[in-house]
Amino acid sequence: MKALTFKEKQEALKNIFQRYHRIKFQLECLENKNFYPSIGYGMIKEEKNSYHIKDHQLNHYIESKEELKMSLESYHIVINKLSQESKNIIINEFVLERENDWWMEYYSRSTYYRLKTRAMEEALFYFNCL
Repeated sequence: MKALTFKEKQEALKNIFQRYHRIKFQLECLENKNFYPSIGYGMIKEEKNSYHIKDHQLNHYIESKEELKMSLESYHIVINKLSQESKNIIINEFVLERENDWWMEYYSRSTYYRLKTRAMEEALFYFNCL
C-alpha cells in the first residue's frame, strides 16, 4: 500500500473536519430549535394540531441531538490525544480554519511543514483508530 502524499493527507483531514463543522452546525440548529408553540396572528382557520409537535418527531430530535453530541465528542477525544504542537496546528488549520499564513509568527517555513506533516499523520492515525 502506497503512503499518502502531503496533499492527500491534507485533503483527507479537510474532509474529516468538514464533517465536524457540519455536525457542529446541525447541533446548533437543533439546540436553537423552538419546540414551543407560536401564535400565527395571520391565521384565518386554526387547526387542532397546529401547535403540537408529534411525540415521535420530538424523540427523533432528541436522538439526533445525542448522536451529534457523541460524534462531536469523538472529534474532541482525537484532538486531545494529539501532542501539543500537533494540536495547535490541527486546531488552527482545520478547526478554526485560520488564514494561510497564521503560522509565520511561530515557525519557519520548513519547521511548519515538518510539524504540519507530523500533525496530520498523528491525527489521521487517531481517526483511523475510531
